[in-house]
Amino acid sequence: MYSGKQFNESIRQIGFLLIIIFLACLIIGQLRYFASSILGGFTLYMILRTPHRRMLEKGWGNTWATTVLLLATFVFLVLVVGGFMSIIYSKLKHFHPQLIMNGLHHIHDVIIQKWGYNIFSEDAIQKALAMIGNIIPAIISATGNVLANVIMMMFVIFFMLQQSHEFEQGIEEFLPISRNSVHLLKKEAHTMIIGNAVGIPLIMLGQGVTAGLSYWILDAGDPIIWGLLTGFCGLVPVIGTGGIWVPLAINLAMGGHVWQGIVLIIYGCCVVSSVDNLVRMVFLKKKANVHPMITLFGVIIGMNLFGFWGIIFGPLIISGFFLLMKIYKNEFITN
Repeated sequence: MYSGKQFNESIRQIGFLLIIIFLACLIIGQLRYFASSILGGFTLYMILRTPHRRMLEKGWGNTWATTVLLLATFVFLVLVVGGFMSIIYSKLKHFHPQLIMNGLHHIHDVIIQKWGYNIFSEDAIQKALAMIGNIIPAIISATGNVLANVIMMMFVIFFMLQQSHEFEQGIEEFLPISRNSVHLLKKEAHTMIIGNAVGIPLIMLGQGVTAGLSYWILDAGDPIIWGLLTGFCGLVPVIGTGGIWVPLAINLAMGGHVWQGIVLIIYGCCVVSSVDNLVRMVFLKKKANVHPMITLFGVIIGMNLFGFWGIIFGPLIISGFFLLMKIYKNEFITN
C-alpha cells in the first residue's frame, strides 16, 4: 500500500514527466525541418569521434583537428555526394515511371503469347510502380536541400566535436539508466551507426555501380537510372537486385540480343549479387550486419519521414528502437 506521501511523490513525478514530454514534443515539432540535419550531424559525429580523438592523442589542437575533419567532410558531401545527386537529378527529371510499366507489360505479353503463363498481376505492377513513383520524387527533392542540410550538419558536428567529452558526459548524466547500460548504449550505438550509416549506402553504391557498368557495356538501358533502381531493389529481401537485372536481361533476349541477355544474367548472379557479402567482409568486418527486414522497413519509414535521407536514418530509427528495448529489459525486467 502507498502512503499519502508516496502517492503525492508519484503524482509529482508523473506531472513533472508530462511537462518534460510536452516540452520535448514542442521542441521536436519546431525543429522538425532540421531533423535530418540534426540526425545527420549526430551520425557523422559518431563516425568522426574516433579519428578526432586519435588526432588529439597525436598532439593536434582541438580546434585544428575539428576544422580539418569538418573541411574533409564538407568537401566529400558537397563534391562527391552533391555531384552524384546532381547527375541523378539531371537523369531523373526526364524519367517517368510509366516507362517501367511499359517494359513489364512488354515482357508479360510476350510470355503469355509464347507460353501462356501470366507471371505478373496488374495489381502487383501498379504497387511496384507506385513505390518507384514515391522514390524518384524523394530523390529529386533531396537534391534541392543538400547544401542547406550540409551547412546545418557542419554546425552541429563542430560543437559536438569541440566539446566531445562534455557532450557525452552531459548525455550520460541525464540518462535515467545505470552506468552499465550507458556503456552498452555507447558501444552498440557506435556499431549500429556504422552498420547502417556506412554499410547500407556502401552496399547500395556497390550494387548500383557494378550493375550500371554492365547495363552500359551491354546497352541494356540507362546505366545511371537502372543502376540506381538496382541499388534500391537490393534492399528488398528475397527479390534483391535481380528484380531489375533479370527483367532487363529478358528484355535484351526478347529484343534479339540473346548473348547480351545471357551475359547479364551470369554477371548479375556472380557479381552484382555478391557485392553485399563483399562489402560486409571488406569494409564492415566485425561491425553490425543489419538484418534485411530492418533495412527494408527502415527505408520505407525513413523516406516517409525524411525523404531521400531516410535511406540512412530509417534503419537507424528501427535499430535504435530495438537497442532501447534491450536496455529497458536489462534495467527493469532482468533480475
